This record gives sequence, structure tokens and C-alpha cells, in this order.
Amino acid sequence: MLIIENGTVYTPEQVIPDGAVFIDGRRIHAVAKRGDMAIPPKAQHLDAHRGAIVPGFVDMHIHGVNGHDLMDARIASLQAMAFSLPRYGVTAFVPTTVPAKLESIGQALKTVRKAMGNEMPGAEILGVHVEGPYLSAQERGAHSLDMLATPQADDFPIFLESADVIRSFTLAPELPGAVELIRALKERGILVSAGHSSAIDTDMERAVEAGLSHVTHMFCNMSTLRRANLRRVAGVVEFTLLDDRLTTEVIGDGYHISPTLMKLALKTKGPERLAVVTDANSLTGMPPGSYRVWGIDVILEESIIYVADRSAYAGSVATMDRCLRWLIESVGVSFHDALCMITKTPATILNLANRKGSLEAGMDADLVILDQNQNVAQTIVAGQVTFTRT
Repeated sequence: MLIIENGTVYTPEQVIPDGAVFIDGRRIHAVAKRGDMAIPPKAQHLDAHRGAIVPGFVDMHIHGVNGHDLMDARIASLQAMAFSLPRYGVTAFVPTTVPAKLESIGQALKTVRKAMGNEMPGAEILGVHVEGPYLSAQERGAHSLDMLATPQADDFPIFLESADVIRSFTLAPELPGAVELIRALKERGILVSAGHSSAIDTDMERAVEAGLSHVTHMFCNMSTLRRANLRRVAGVVEFTLLDDRLTTEVIGDGYHISPTLMKLALKTKGPERLAVVTDANSLTGMPPGSYRVWGIDVILEESIIYVADRSAYAGSVATMDRCLRWLIESVGVSFHDALCMITKTPATILNLANRKGSLEAGMDADLVILDQNQNVAQTIVAGQVTFTRT
């Protein structure tokens, strides 16, 4: 049993000064003001030093960290990711693929299944986010053109048979065969998302009716207002902002989108339908220099990564704690709303709000203690302290 005290507790409904969280095993037993909580004499005490006691961060779109990547297809890489992420306040994550040969994606899925079956210290793996290979060539971003494909019914089983492992799936809904794949994935309980897409409004409407309910990294590598047979039509951006059936996410690194676009997304979607993700790759936490990632040459600077000719970003090296500070300091988002977008909202989108994303009795004991500058002081996963800043 563990009592976290001497801090301000943030729950979905209220802020509790001089609050406390009582953990029994892997679950939260009670949340209340410290003076109102009866604590067994044998309970351990953890001092929050007047910091903020908040839910653990949920990163629903991350490729890698500290030199490790899901596409390594090695349990050791996933273990290293899980071990590293609590440093940034992440207590649960969805490792993400990139466009690749189906055999490589299948191997990554098998590796995650094995890893999820093992007890590993660190952040919890929630399943896989399959991003590609069914993406638009025009909106592929830094992904290799050679690795893109069109959905073929004969290939669907590699994904459908891994429905126990796949948490979410990003595709371009305008591609031939995409609607059929969306239906099949949705029937198996997989979150289907539009991303790296050239779709127009009619494509999106068909996709949503088939079961698509999310949009990947809003504003990045997706269509916007254009003409179709001389008529101006909405692209993925406008359709997403308008349609309340869709949730979405943004990369909160401060580079991919401006504060103005973040404010626009918030104004139309609200913090309950807008998650913040890192989209971080394996160079996160690595020193600046020239590298090769996913078969392309890239340049890593202090907090951003470019393709070799600097014509585009090559993913992100953001961390979730940095995203939190960007939301508050640069965008002007309230602390409560910023927390929502990195905790409760991603958990809800992933259909895991029954155990992740908020501090309430019965929830998983995943917590972060933040200091007064929103830096991570300590991280607790499943009731165990997994990171302490020294």
C-alpha cells in the first residue's frame, strides 16, 4: 500500500489542494483530501513536495525513443522503450509502425504480442498503432514511396488475425479497397483513423459511415480545401474540424503546427475530442547529429529532426512532458485542459477510460508528480515508482 501526499491532486471533476492518492496494489483505492483519508499504519508514504499529482500520460502515437523503435521487432527494444518513457511522464503507450513490407509489419505485431504477455517494468504497452502501408503517395511525408501499398483483400488477414494486438490503424480512406478494410477492422474493435491522406469530403463521409472515427496528426500530411471538378470541396482538415463524430490528435512539439492552428483545433474539437501525441521516433533523447532512420538520411538538431535536405520534418523527437509545457506556455491552454489532452482524452479515444487517464478509485495506479514548472519529478506505474528525478 502506498499513499502519495503533500501535493495538489487533479481529478476529472475537481482540484484537491493538500490531496492524497491511496494505492493498494496496482489500483487506486481512494482519492481525497489528506485529512479525510484513513490510512493503514503499514502504508508507505511518498511526498509530492507540494507538486501536482496527476494521471499518467498516455501517448497513443509513438514510434521509438533512445535509439529503439518498434520496427526493430525485438522484445529488447520494446522493453527499453517501456523503461525510458516514465522519465517523461508516460505510463502507457501505443508503439507505432511505419510503412513497410507486410512481413516486417507482421513481425512487429508478433513481437508486441510477446512483449505484452511478459511482465515488464516501465510504461504499459497498450497495443500497436499500424500507420501504413496504405497511405497517400502525395501526402506520405518522410515515409518511403517504395513502402506504400493499396489495400488488397488477400492481405487483410495479416491484420485481422492480430486484432488482439492492434489498438489503432491509420490509412488513407480514399484508396481503393480502404472502405472494405475499415469495415473489417471496425468489426474487430480496432480504432480506424484517417492519415497521410488526399481525401475530400465525400471520401471522408464514406469512411466515417464504414467505421472510421479518428484522424491522425491533424494538419500534418493531409488534404485541405481544393477544387474537384471546379467545385471547392473540403479536405480532411476541414471535414475533421466540422464533424463531431471524429476525434483527432496533434503533434505537440511546437514545430509541426503553430499555436494558432492548435487554438483552432481546440475551438472546434474541444479538449475532450483532441489528444496530443509525440509521434516521436527512435532519435528522441539522442544527441544531435546525422542519422539514418527508416531507410532515410536525417539530421537531428536539439529538438527537431529533418530529412537530409531540410525540406521536411522526419517525424518528431518530442517528449510528452515537453508537449505539456508547450500547450501551457506557448498556446495558453489551461493546466486542466492540457492534462486532459494527454491523459483522459487519449484513454477515451482508445476505449480505455475505464482504467486509464484519470485519478479515481478503481483506476490503474498510474500517476505523475510534477513540480511547479511542470517537470516530471516522479512517475508511478501500476503502483510502482518507476522514475525519480535526481
